[in-house]
Amino acid sequence: MFIFFNSLKQQNKSFFWFIVHVLLGASATISAFPMIIYFYVFLGYSFINLFNVNATYRARLIAEIIIYFASFEGLGRLAGSDPFIPYELGKYILLFLCPLGIVLSRNYTAKGMIGLVILILSIPAVLFDESNQVSFNDIKFNILGLLNIGVAIWFFSTLNLNLKTLINWSKPLVYPIVSALVFTIIRTPNLDEVEFTLGANFATAGGFGSNQVSTILGLGVFVFSLAVLLNYRISGFKWLDGITLGLFTIQGLLTFSRGGMIGGFFGVFVVMFYLTKLSFKERSALRIPNFKKYIVPVGILLFIVMFAANLITGGMLLLRYMGETQGTLAGSAEKNLNKITTNRSDIFMEDVDLFLDHTLLGVGVGASAYLRDEYKGYAPHVELSRLIAEHGALGLIIFFLFILVFFLNKGYAPESISKGILIALFLMGFLATFHSATRTYITPLLMGISCVNIASISKKNKKERRKVNVKPVNKFKYEPLDLEQKVPGQL
Repeated sequence: MFIFFNSLKQQNKSFFWFIVHVLLGASATISAFPMIIYFYVFLGYSFINLFNVNATYRARLIAEIIIYFASFEGLGRLAGSDPFIPYELGKYILLFLCPLGIVLSRNYTAKGMIGLVILILSIPAVLFDESNQVSFNDIKFNILGLLNIGVAIWFFSTLNLNLKTLINWSKPLVYPIVSALVFTIIRTPNLDEVEFTLGANFATAGGFGSNQVSTILGLGVFVFSLAVLLNYRISGFKWLDGITLGLFTIQGLLTFSRGGMIGGFFGVFVVMFYLTKLSFKERSALRIPNFKKYIVPVGILLFIVMFAANLITGGMLLLRYMGETQGTLAGSAEKNLNKITTNRSDIFMEDVDLFLDHTLLGVGVGASAYLRDEYKGYAPHVELSRLIAEHGALGLIIFFLFILVFFLNKGYAPESISKGILIALFLMGFLATFHSATRTYITPLLMGISCVNIASISKKNKKERRKVNVKPVNKFKYEPLDLEQKVPGQL
């Protein structure tokens, strides 16, 4: 039987699936229906696969279904496919499939219990409203992301993987983002006609919210940079991966929304730092090439792309990342933290005031937007300030639990490269909460993936020796470890 995710991850089919997703993005600029049909056909087929694979692999297959199909949220929003593909697609998929994965995995960990505690602590603030103005949509908009983080931490912490499986997940994670990239490129007007100012640019973001698009494209920068550094092919060809990385970078920069791109670059630097700590023995066992020879090419590529983007925008890009505005350049406004963060710092401080007035349980989910003085009606952009304002002391505890998960992930990863990737994923998801709260699927998904348990190389080799003569239980075997294929010059 054809197993969809086996095919999606196979190295010899990388170019085919890359082109499929390029065509999905291009067709979505004309009509959303080809993408909608593709989505439901393969989602349904994946669930058929779920009942035909070895029971041992079902929880892992659920994880791959979550990773791949939640990542269509960005393209769905760009193409305006709601209600066929819901606006909050990623959040619904995480909320309904993570509990299914928990049941199938039957593996409970201390780190997973942190996710359960987060879920429990998030409930009280749903039960009251200090503003008397909160609607059901307000509650849904503000609480789903937090619930997703809780169930994602709980579910993904039950999974035991090896490093190659984790790296192999880059394809289902990034292919739908390639479609979003193609969509934004096609929908971007002739750059000579685009007026670049010192604010976010919707024209280069496919006509959608530049903050969310930048976050998605920043994740694309990270995944393709990781592929180049590890000499792993996402598109099937190294040169095509390099071109795609350049396109992700320049398109993300041209959105003029800084948070998502800074997060992507930061993730790349984190992985680079940990790669320098990888021993020769670890690199040989994982068949990872000496990444140092790729640092200079990747660095030069990113520099050239950023330099070109700055030229295209007439120097506005550099000024934007320096925190300048039209007012600060004209001398009519002072350059301060609030200007640099586009009013986020003042909203944060007003949320702190709400916390001080309602310290124990907060003002209730969704109520902070109605109770601020100067920024009344503004949706929170920083999840930390929303947590403490709307959940009170319980929100502060939840935030410290996020920090605890980070240190647990950091402490339990066996090799430097595992540690680098998991830390980068967590930090990218976590940092996104400081500029777009939990508006996209990216924060809960990345924080969840960062919680998987990675087996050390020595333990994995011993386990494989014990399983040499074990036969699969089912006729149709799910193969989660495609990277085990020894392809010359690849991971």
